[in-house]
Amino acid sequence: MAEDIEEILAEIEGGELEQYQTFFETFDREKRGYINVTQVGQVMKAMEMEYDDKMLRKTIRRFDADGSGKLEFDEFAALVYTLANTVDKDTMQKELKEAFRLFDKEGNGYISRETMKNLLREIASDLSDKDLDDAIDEIDEDGSGKIEFEEFFELMAGE
Repeated sequence: MAEDIEEILAEIEGGELEQYQTFFETFDREKRGYINVTQVGQVMKAMEMEYDDKMLRKTIRRFDADGSGKLEFDEFAALVYTLANTVDKDTMQKELKEAFRLFDKEGNGYISRETMKNLLREIASDLSDKDLDDAIDEIDEDGSGKIEFEEFFELMAGE
C-alpha cells in the first residue's frame, strides 16, 4: 500500500497538494498529524467534493490498511485525490448516454454505421476506409450494422 500512496502522491500537482494540506490542518486542530476516518466525509464536504458514501467507506478501508481509524496526511491526500479522480460507473453511464443521444440523431436507439464511421474519421483522420470498416465491425459485436448503446458504452468505457 505504501507504494500505491507514493505513486498517487507523485501525480498530485503542488497547488493541489497545498490545498489538501490546508484542509487537513483545518481538521487536525490539535496538530496530532492525523485525522480520524470519521472526519473524512466532513473534509470532503468542506472541499465541496461530491462523493458516494459506499465508495468513500471502501476507499477509506483501502488507505487505512491497518484499521487504526487514523489517516496521516499522505494517506489523506492519496485518498482525496483518488476520490476526486474516480468516476463511478453510474455517472459514467449517464454521461455516455447523453453523448450517445447526440449521435443518435434520429432517436432510434442506435448510431448508424455511417455516423459511427464519420465519428471515427474525425478522431483518427489517418485511417483508411477499410480500417474504419474493420473498427466498426469490431465495435458492432452483434453484427447488426448498428451501434447500440451497450456497444458504444463498452467502446467508450474501455470495457
